[in-house]
Amino acid sequence: MMEPLLQELLSPVRDEVEEMSRFFERELAAPSAVLRELVGHLSRYKGKRLRGTEVLLVGKAFGPLGPEHVPVAAIVEMIHTATLVHDDVLDVASLRRGLASVNARYGNPTAVLLGDYIYAKAFHLSTGLRSQVASRLLAETTRTVCRGEIEQTAARYDFDLTEARYLELIDMKTASLHGAACELGARYAGEGEETALAVRGFGRDLGRAFQIVDDCLDLEGDERIVGKSLGTDVSEGKITLPVVHLLAGLSPRERLRVREIYLAEGIADRAATLAAEFDLRPGIEYAIQCADGSSRKALESLERLPAGPCRDALASLAEYVLCRRS
Repeated sequence: MMEPLLQELLSPVRDEVEEMSRFFERELAAPSAVLRELVGHLSRYKGKRLRGTEVLLVGKAFGPLGPEHVPVAAIVEMIHTATLVHDDVLDVASLRRGLASVNARYGNPTAVLLGDYIYAKAFHLSTGLRSQVASRLLAETTRTVCRGEIEQTAARYDFDLTEARYLELIDMKTASLHGAACELGARYAGEGEETALAVRGFGRDLGRAFQIVDDCLDLEGDERIVGKSLGTDVSEGKITLPVVHLLAGLSPRERLRVREIYLAEGIADRAATLAAEFDLRPGIEYAIQCADGSSRKALESLERLPAGPCRDALASLAEYVLCRRS
């Protein structure tokens, strides 16, 4: 369920978001009982659908939406949903938006195949659009997202990970889809290359800020509020920005202890142990400052959009990601 504050921020496209949601659910309607059960479970944890909404807000900022904006927005959301299903498998997460994750309820093989099914459905729909811009851009973006996931997996337990490399990874796995969503909103509104790339920059910087905050929530959030499994980054060996900052200020002996918390057997809750033995607040505060910098950079890109309610909503969205708690 979308929180009231976010509903208010995105009110300029409220009707179009509802249309996008109906299209999403209609097109994922499954032809078999087992798929209907899986898709039905998936539909119970509706999220913010920010990426699809970004398509609509950017598109409407330039005037009335075209006939393909809503389908494109839904396709973007399908791709995002597929990544979430696969992410929960990779992170061994048991909760997603307050409910059992697909992998927890049905097992990893079924979750992986369901994610693949949704990807396939999204790309099948994209080939039916009059303009193939979405097919081309989303194929390349999905490749980038998958590359980011692969490289992030390879970087697990890399206690020498730099801030620059961390940012490169989240740009691939998270920011790239936000950027593509915004670019598609502009391109399907008939805007040219310069404008499309500018709003892609907005989405990319917004996505970077979103992921940094998400990584902070994994360390300090309340699972009841956030609605998904927390502490999975530490338990799965991910070195996120707050931990990069923490490690930079530790002695060799203290760094060794961090390694032990990540790797040693017999530690039931690695994130809680890390928080109990080390002060994570400076690293979290530093990460939030970096997210704030990305958010401010995103706002600069909005100058390419006509003034109006949609541009205002996008600006508010860039500020919202910094204070969100879920």
